[in-house]
Amino acid sequence: MAQSLQDGEVYQYTTTGAVANGQLLVLGRMAGVALNAATGAGQKIGVALEGVFSVASVATGAKTAGLRAMYRSTGSQLKVVTVSGVAGTGKYTIGNIWEAAATSSTTVKIRLIGGPIIATA
Repeated sequence: MAQSLQDGEVYQYTTTGAVANGQLLVLGRMAGVALNAATGAGQKIGVALEGVFSVASVATGAKTAGLRAMYRSTGSQLKVVTVSGVAGTGKYTIGNIWEAAATSSTTVKIRLIGGPIIATA
């Protein structure tokens, strides 16, 4: 018989370097937000895999509520695009825009999808 170990909304992560509280992290195919800060490698912190968070964003592109939120592997910043996706590599769906923001905004509220991130072709 299976036994529940935890809800799975927060992942206990052993850091590989410094992490800021609220920093967007991509761990394998999981995207999350650091709930604690760490000053270096080997520290345990909680990383939220679900929920709505305000995270750093590139200062370009439409930030309309409901659109997919993409993580760009170059530059380690959130990149927001339309539902139809973006051509190219290194971009992954991590959730949806929760609240509209100005195109020039450097932060955006997103709802994390809580599951494996999806590559966009």
